[in-house]
Amino acid sequence: MRPSFLSTVVLSVMFTALLAVANGDVGNVTAAATPPPPSPAAAWTAVANVNDKSIQQVGQSAVRIYGLSTKKTYLKYVNVVSGQTQPYNGGYNYQLVVTVAGPGATTARYDAFMWGILGTTNWKLWSFTPK
Repeated sequence: MRPSFLSTVVLSVMFTALLAVANGDVGNVTAAATPPPPSPAAAWTAVANVNDKSIQQVGQSAVRIYGLSTKKTYLKYVNVVSGQTQPYNGGYNYQLVVTVAGPGATTARYDAFMWGILGTTNWKLWSFTPK
């Protein structure tokens, strides 16, 4: 393990233990706490930079998942045109308008609705519909 990762883990465990002692929960110490869910009416925020690498990756993943699940693997990701994000269930909802290349030189725009946690494999494609 890299020293920076190890030190992060050690500090995280120490912080959790100190919190438990401060709260009197010495017998119930856990290594990682689950963040509280956001309020059901969390606001949508416009994506400030659609060229951001993480936003582009979410759009690309939406096209791949849709293509594989519908056997339309010929669809190719082009770019994200616009989008919004919303905190939800420990991750984010993403509503993106994605440009996709089809057979030949045709392109089309789709509304992609995904939920996920950046840096993990926890992702779900809720919908992918033509505009």
